[in-house]
Amino acid sequence: MRHSLFSSLLGLVTIAAGAVLSPREKDVSLNNQWKNHDEIAALQQQTADGKPGDIELCFKPWLNDGSGCFPYAAVDKDGFHGRGLKPTGKSGGDCRDFSKGQVYSRVGTSNGRPAVLYSWYLPKIQTKTENHRHWYLTVVVWLHTETCNAAAGDYDIAGISYSTGTETYDKSLTSSTIFASGDSGTGATNTHAIVGYDGQVNVFPSANNAQYGLSPPLISWDKLSPAATSQFNAFRYEHARCPFTDANIQASLNAAYNADFYANLAAEPDSNCGATPTTLSTPDASSTGVSSGPNTDPIEEGPEILLSAFPADPTYTPTPAKRL
Repeated sequence: MRHSLFSSLLGLVTIAAGAVLSPREKDVSLNNQWKNHDEIAALQQQTADGKPGDIELCFKPWLNDGSGCFPYAAVDKDGFHGRGLKPTGKSGGDCRDFSKGQVYSRVGTSNGRPAVLYSWYLPKIQTKTENHRHWYLTVVVWLHTETCNAAAGDYDIAGISYSTGTETYDKSLTSSTIFASGDSGTGATNTHAIVGYDGQVNVFPSANNAQYGLSPPLISWDKLSPAATSQFNAFRYEHARCPFTDANIQASLNAAYNADFYANLAAEPDSNCGATPTTLSTPDASSTGVSSGPNTDPIEEGPEILLSAFPADPTYTPTPAKRL
């Protein structure tokens, strides 16, 4: 494995212009830049420029985090990465401070379809299958429009893919979720999915409540500092995988894609605003075979959260959903 090679070289591998990858246990950071997980300052909410940024904000999800760690910022503006936490004690021990959170976003396409990938970093995970520092929870929101020269508000949600591991997604069509207004109280309503999390490896549609709903500041990949971008691109996780780095973003979107999201939708306008028929590929049998429900392992009760942290006016809406 690549990490064994790093270990054999004492973790000192020059990658460019004197930058060095340095290990902490078997996770490897750029230039030995580490801070405690609760010392990584979350970045102020900032989206990409223009329509991509409008889309990122329009479909920003909430995380209904009832057990395990709350999301934390992974990297600060100076390029320091959080050390994470050893997987000991309670699954949410020392990692349920909702003021430390961040959600990362990146706009892209797969099979010609537009999408936004949103991801939350956790400093540790403690389950039967994964028990280590560092973890990412991810959803991919797939979009569709019939409007020529569409603005962000002209897009509908065609479907949502929910991460079930480092490179796998639940892409089923039969799930349902709650959609809510934005955390700012302005703009599009009922476009913000409430994503469920119960301390296991996966996220899933939060169909019944938003009791522990969190909406930490969103930072677009395009607005990360050069130091933060370099750290994300260079960091080597022993067990986790960052889904939105330059090396991983396209593979993440491809893995999350399901042609059935678009099976009954009209063709989108082409660049000349003429409808172009779209040939849909047939998804393989595994594309809808992963269960998206909560794990049956015991749930650790989370703390009380201020009413001001709850999503505004959640509305029960089937997935996939049309804008209201």
